[in-house]
Amino acid sequence: MIIRIALLLLAGAFIMMASADLLTELTLPILPDFITQLGLGLLLSAFALLIIMGLFALGTQIIQAVISYCSATQRGQRRLLFIQTKQAQLKQMFYYRAVRISYVNERTRQQLIHNNNCQHLAALSKAIEQDLNALKPRVSRETLKQLQQENRYYYQQQDSAELIQLQQKISHDY
Repeated sequence: MIIRIALLLLAGAFIMMASADLLTELTLPILPDFITQLGLGLLLSAFALLIIMGLFALGTQIIQAVISYCSATQRGQRRLLFIQTKQAQLKQMFYYRAVRISYVNERTRQQLIHNNNCQHLAALSKAIEQDLNALKPRVSRETLKQLQQENRYYYQQQDSAELIQLQQKISHDY
């Protein structure tokens, strides 16, 4: 409705401007100036009415948006979204903690296995060394030296299978 009024004012302003143009051709001195001023006033009022209505519509939209934002349903939806986001965050945090704990446990297990293997290799090498010391009087010096070198080499390589074979070789052959 108001837009129609603004458009009618705009049309009236254009008609007055056109009529003022025609009246200047007739050489009437005061009437064209008055009609031009009246047309400009109508044009200004039409634009002012459109701007005021635009601002009013914008204000009502803002007020409606604020009222909608503060409504109980919107607050409930925002609270629900917050809780869902928090749950997702906690699930993700739980998952990453579980992965971290699993990783730390696996690293600890690997370290314990490595330390245990090193202890067993050292004990096996020491037992072989004691067997070799017991064999000293019965074997030649070169054979004893070669067996000791093999013992040291396999221990440095951490080759438990070869150390076991060496121990079996010493116990069976000598």
